Amino acid sequence: MKANVNGSSGNSNGSSAKGFTVTPEMLASGEVLCGFVVRFINNRNKENMFSLLSCLKDSNLFVPANVTANAENINMEGNKANSVMFPAKSSIIIKPQFYKGADGFVYMPVYTRKENARQEYLKGASLVNMPYENCLELLEANKDCTRLVLDPHLYNVILDEDLIRISKKLPSRLKRN
Repeated sequence: MKANVNGSSGNSNGSSAKGFTVTPEMLASGEVLCGFVVRFINNRNKENMFSLLSCLKDSNLFVPANVTANAENINMEGNKANSVMFPAKSSIIIKPQFYKGADGFVYMPVYTRKENARQEYLKGASLVNMPYENCLELLEANKDCTRLVLDPHLYNVILDEDLIRISKKLPSRLKRN
């Protein structure tokens, strides 16, 4: 799969006139998404915002959350390849962190890269890596929270209700070969 983050058609050498083509592997670390955040911070225009939202649509984010499961739901044999992972037999509860800003709005913090999350702000929560769409599901499950903040305490890009609505309507830019 390949994606052109700007939505332009791209060419066979992996670049295009308006943007560049990325693969899901390139999106995995969050470096590309973080680059779009920085580009938007440096020049807050409509084109940069749509590029950011388009990339966000195809990206995973790191969400500070408390993760719990009942002991009977855990297969204690674990995964032989990774002894710290225990496959669950049923649901795991993910409760994201929220905070209330000085403006009165409740925000759900998310990070573009694991390295952007500083321990002093996590308050003992784990970082859960999940697709953007799943972040929106968590957001919608909390009626008091209507906004995401990308890379809080670093870039603080706020996605309000309107930007979230726009992002939902954007098509995925990942294309199958």
